[in-house]
Amino acid sequence: MRLSVLLPLPLGPLSYLAPEGCARAPAPGLRVAVPFRKGVRVGVVVGVEDAAEGDFALRHAIGYLDEEPFLDEAGIAFLGRAAAHYFTPAGQLLADLVPFLEPPLRHEVRLVDGAARPDLTGLTLWRDAAELDPALLDELREGGVLEERVREQKPTRKTLVPLREPTEKLTPKQQAALETLRALGEAESQTALAAAAGVGPGVVRALVEKGYAGWREVELELAPPAPAGPALEPLPVPEPPPRINGGRWAERLQLAAGLASEGETLVLFPERYVLERAYDRWPPPALPFHGGQSPELRRALWREKPPVVLGSYQALLMPRRWRRIVVMDEGSDSYKLASGSRAHAVHLAELRAELLGAELYYLSLTPAVEVVEKPGLLVRPPRTRVLPIDLRRERGWPLSGRAVELLAQVPEKGRQALVLVARRGYSGRLFCKSCDWQPICPNCDLPLRFHKPGRRGRLVCHQCGHSEPAPEVCPACGGEVFGYSGPGVQWVAEEIQRRLPELPVYQYSAERKDDLTPLQRGEPGAVVGTTALLRTPAPPELALILLPYAEGFLPASDFRAPERYHRLLWQLADLHPTRSPLIALQTFEPDHPAVEALIEGDVTGVPETELVLRRMLGYPPAVRMVVLEFSHRQEATARAAAMDAAEFLQKRLGDYLETAPFAPLLGPAPAPVPRIRGRYVFHLILRAPEPDLLRDWLSDLPPPKGARLRLDPDPVGFVGLLED
Repeated sequence: MRLSVLLPLPLGPLSYLAPEGCARAPAPGLRVAVPFRKGVRVGVVVGVEDAAEGDFALRHAIGYLDEEPFLDEAGIAFLGRAAAHYFTPAGQLLADLVPFLEPPLRHEVRLVDGAARPDLTGLTLWRDAAELDPALLDELREGGVLEERVREQKPTRKTLVPLREPTEKLTPKQQAALETLRALGEAESQTALAAAAGVGPGVVRALVEKGYAGWREVELELAPPAPAGPALEPLPVPEPPPRINGGRWAERLQLAAGLASEGETLVLFPERYVLERAYDRWPPPALPFHGGQSPELRRALWREKPPVVLGSYQALLMPRRWRRIVVMDEGSDSYKLASGSRAHAVHLAELRAELLGAELYYLSLTPAVEVVEKPGLLVRPPRTRVLPIDLRRERGWPLSGRAVELLAQVPEKGRQALVLVARRGYSGRLFCKSCDWQPICPNCDLPLRFHKPGRRGRLVCHQCGHSEPAPEVCPACGGEVFGYSGPGVQWVAEEIQRRLPELPVYQYSAERKDDLTPLQRGEPGAVVGTTALLRTPAPPELALILLPYAEGFLPASDFRAPERYHRLLWQLADLHPTRSPLIALQTFEPDHPAVEALIEGDVTGVPETELVLRRMLGYPPAVRMVVLEFSHRQEATARAAAMDAAEFLQKRLGDYLETAPFAPLLGPAPAPVPRIRGRYVFHLILRAPEPDLLRDWLSDLPPPKGARLRLDPDPVGFVGLLED
């Protein structure tokens, strides 16, 4: 039999012959170990057919790892459809969705009966393949004289167990320790046994040395942790619409549990923190499944059959016939895969539901623009208290007088404040006040961020990691006075400490995470941080949320920025489970639609307006869009590759260029950040109202000459995934 095997690599299916001497009938969905490039990889059988003439040149697979298929037929069909949708090899999507596919292997080899080589006399018996040169194994495999067997190596742990009965040769303490071990059955370490028996570690060490106790490897028991909090009561909705918005976090969780009570349901979450927070309150039985779990645990849970799975995108391929799929917070950027296929998990969930015939629901505080027109149910959103501070009229930077007054009330009233800043470090830009010189990263066309450790501070690129000491004088004019713009966490925290020395101030960002335990205990204080703060529990006495520079969360060159800003402001309104803290926004645009919507308690107005604008301008969801990203260390090479592709696509589009409602091809042009990590980047944007048109246009696009081409289907923005 000939197998089509999909490996977790950017390739399509590869052909192999079925394993020799294997009684197991081949079937689609089984994991199989195969020889690949002088090594062994694990893939999935996606097709089986009778061998044909000429197949003798194919290699044999080594062996199957499963008794039951790892993927079902619906999952295999989904992989194929999704790969075509995202213009990527199916193997790449398999690697993205099931990064834990390949387990550690116990791979053994020996020479077949009758084969003999003087230099390999020890290979007539089974040996661990890891002990031998891969090139030698490949040579023997090609010669047809190698017999192989393989199995999944289960995870194990070492445990201390009793080996002999106690005798009179043992001291009283040693006897006590051995009796304790016999009563327990096992101990995870010598220290643990010593503590349980009330003796010193040396007593237990003597037991091991005398052979009364010893180490044994046992199979590791794998299970997710139990939920940490009390379960919420499900809130069923009769004849639920596909979209539900509003409510507080706990209410939305109750609604999701109500949707999941009607049959097998996958509840999809954008981030691990949100998923684990939901699992702690979810009514049992439910199974968490996400990338924060060990690969061994995910493989162990893969075939579990609880009625509800709370999963990340890695749960989409689980071999289940879901009745319902519930997408939580469908507008989150975290659903977009940053590398590989760059697929969007929400679109994958929509395709999965379509192929399974499952009901699909979107449940979030604010709807995404893509779904706002679907029939919906609006639950009363959290009550908001908003204070816009107009920086065109207020004095003080980065903290206005009104902001300082609000922060001063925090220790006076025994409350807590959260100060949210768009970037880490001290400032986004350092410049000379005499000539306006500013340091630029040598590898990226971006200003170096100023960080303030020590007296002089350092200049750091948040993209490539380049770092250098800050200059004492301007290298261009010799000026000694520098200015700062774009406040970062360090600057804001320093200013609060200067203005309010009695207020405890904490910092929380990727580079510095202070211990927030005092705040979690309810002690007064303020924490200054980036959006990483939103992945921590809200302080119990939170009374104030301050954004010193709200426009920092509105990046240019990003058509989703207003929607993202709107979603962030409502996320802040729902940050505390019961309180409605005052949200103070220092802003140059106090009448921004997102701010007005927050004041008015409107969660749908901004997405509805954005949908109208995008239809007028030809942006998603009115069209489907793909960004072609050409990059090279030489600017001319990257530009030429983009120009060649543009010329090819213009010919492919032909008359459609004249009849299309929107220009289907934009560019080529330098990316909003023209150089990143030493590579020049040029963009071509391709858009069409029908996805099939894009597939036709890109079907035979020639590879670029010299440059690297990456496709970004369904982009969440044009500036790329930059660090804050």
